[in-house]
Amino acid sequence: LCLSFIVCSCSPAKQDDLYGTYIAEYDVAKEKLILNEDGTFMQEVTLKSTSKVDIARGTWTYRQESGYITFDKNFIVVLDGFGKLRSDYARPRSGLVGLPAICFLNSIEIGSHEGVLYKKRR
Repeated sequence: LCLSFIVCSCSPAKQDDLYGTYIAEYDVAKEKLILNEDGTFMQEVTLKSTSKVDIARGTWTYRQESGYITFDKNFIVVLDGFGKLRSDYARPRSGLVGLPAICFLNSIEIGSHEGVLYKKRR
């Protein structure tokens, strides 16, 4: 019964629920991600070791069928595939970045537990 509750409480988010501010905190950095209703975003990355702040702005779209948000350009990817700081992290990506958006127990999360996980502030 408990397992069925957990499975039923995970679902793709609805677009109207995505707008707002998200926070991600992990070993090397803290991030703030703001998704605006007009399809724009602002991402602020603060490195913990130096307190250096980098900001990126761009556009985003969401497909509820797949449950993925796509950042069209200018998204900062801080970690490499091994969970380490990328040497060129401050240079935003020029291509698409896709992240899952999940509604879990009435909260919205973007990303994954294996990488960077953004949690919506309420």
